Amino acid sequence: MKRVTMDHINAYLDGALDDAERQELEHALATDAEAKALLALHRQHVEELHRLYDPILEEDVPSRMLDLLRKRSN
Repeated sequence: MKRVTMDHINAYLDGALDDAERQELEHALATDAEAKALLALHRQHVEELHRLYDPILEEDVPSRMLDLLRKRSN
């Protein structure tokens, strides 16, 4: 693998790499400090997004919005 990109990281975390690609990326992560840092940065971003938006996912859907959705589905 020439250079690890965010596309590689995303595919790896999504389980979208075949065995050979996964092994190649895992080797890069173990031996390439830049690749390892890119993975850490991605994980940090994901954690930050969860910190910011997970509380919103826990909120009740406003009744006004539910009413609009119910009207649309009829």
